[in-house]
Amino acid sequence: MPAQRTVRVTRLAPSPTGSLHLGNALAFLLGWSLARQRGWRIVLRIEDLDGPRIRPGTGTDAIEDLKWLGLDWDEGPLWQSHDLIPYTEALSALHAAKRIYPCRCTRREIASAASAPHREDHELRYPG
Repeated sequence: MPAQRTVRVTRLAPSPTGSLHLGNALAFLLGWSLARQRGWRIVLRIEDLDGPRIRPGTGTDAIEDLKWLGLDWDEGPLWQSHDLIPYTEALSALHAAKRIYPCRCTRREIASAASAPHREDHELRYPG
């Protein structure tokens, strides 16, 4: 009996927080090219869980931009927010394994860290 070949899966995962960034488009193009050369499956997953930063219509715009670049995919587009069960299950598993740690940050500190990097800080740092 011949051995079964494992098909690898990769993803294109734009975040609908604005127009598709040129750097992201290049990264998607390179990842897509590698996947197609090696026979991998490609999933298009729209990472729309960053609530306040999501801009209406930009997920659909990103899909159209990827198509315009000539990219295709084997599955999707899948919108993360449409099925939260995998994330709930992962969180439950982490909780059961005692791998969740409390955060002592105030809501203001968390909100500040979640915003775009501050010019004077030169990088985004989690305060906790």
